[in-house]
Amino acid sequence: MTKNKKRKRFNLLITICIFTFLILMFLTIVLLGYRFIAQQHIQQKSSELIDNGGISELKELNVNGDRQFLLVEGQDKNKPFCLFLHGGPGSPFPYGVSARTLYPEITDNCVAVYYDQRGSGKSFNKELSLTTMNLRQFTDDANVIVDYIRETYQQEKIFVIGQSFGTVIGTQLVAKYPEKFYAYMGISQLTSSSKGQELGYNWLKDEAIANDDRKTLRLLKKLGKGPYLAEDEDQFSNLINQYKGMNYFDETIKKVNVFSLIKGAFTSPDYSIQDLYKAFISGPQFSLIKSTELKKEIIETDFFNSVKRIDVPVYFIQGKYDKQTNYELAKQYYEFLDAPNGKQFITLEHSAHYPNALDAEIIPQTIKLMVEARY
Repeated sequence: MTKNKKRKRFNLLITICIFTFLILMFLTIVLLGYRFIAQQHIQQKSSELIDNGGISELKELNVNGDRQFLLVEGQDKNKPFCLFLHGGPGSPFPYGVSARTLYPEITDNCVAVYYDQRGSGKSFNKELSLTTMNLRQFTDDANVIVDYIRETYQQEKIFVIGQSFGTVIGTQLVAKYPEKFYAYMGISQLTSSSKGQELGYNWLKDEAIANDDRKTLRLLKKLGKGPYLAEDEDQFSNLINQYKGMNYFDETIKKVNVFSLIKGAFTSPDYSIQDLYKAFISGPQFSLIKSTELKKEIIETDFFNSVKRIDVPVYFIQGKYDKQTNYELAKQYYEFLDAPNGKQFITLEHSAHYPNALDAEIIPQTIKLMVEARY
């Protein structure tokens, strides 16, 4: 290659790099501009809420030696309080601190307390010790939050709503301290991970045979029947997701846009750029990859043995196609559970683990009915 050709090639490469840099700069400015405008709009709505007798405030607390954050929001500050325990662990969506003004259908019926748990979102910090990442600590943390709400806002009792991993904490919390709660709601209720994996394995095998999916059959044979930990658990969950057991769709049901569940974080006035990194990178890595003992505890959770009775009213909301927190198993646990103050099982007919847009109204409607029935 001649010097002239080399020079031309080098100049072309420089031009492409400059052009790419300018495009990226332009997109960054557009995104930051959109974020700024959206934040101003959210803050304005928040101020209007307060002016009209509501509440919308970020709280920083010391929780068992760890700095953690809550968002307290309601259109009427005199309504009962509902504490939300998000999934993950390490994924504070959709009902975390970044939810300011996003769910008026919820905050119309109660004062919502959105909570970024230990190691998640705004509450993540580099000083966290892995030894504190265990289910007892998470339950103790949540209990501190409950007592804070009851004392600060003069509430004799509150409601608690868990989703996915949050149902593990919520179930233990209401079983241990029933006197603090009006009722419990579990969305995508986890009951027994190992039994769920066994049912999921059999379901995947049947699906793979029906679809002549030899690759999946080989993977299942290699995995065995479980229980699955570490990389095996990740691989098993990927297979569940591949066969729509996490996010169901068909000819009439659209797949859940997962971005819609996390979009609030990008525009949240309570999330800095650093908080966004915590929410999407640091927190999940710490909670899901490094916290191996926590994952093991979750897999070993079996409420058929450990929580046979709950002395508050219980509501389960479960996706019909959910194979992650298995629908059939959740129904079995519902029938098994002794709930002397009443229980109700609601099926999301169009959903798997992620609630589908076609079922979107059911969760806030059930919250409304739960609050009206118990308060």
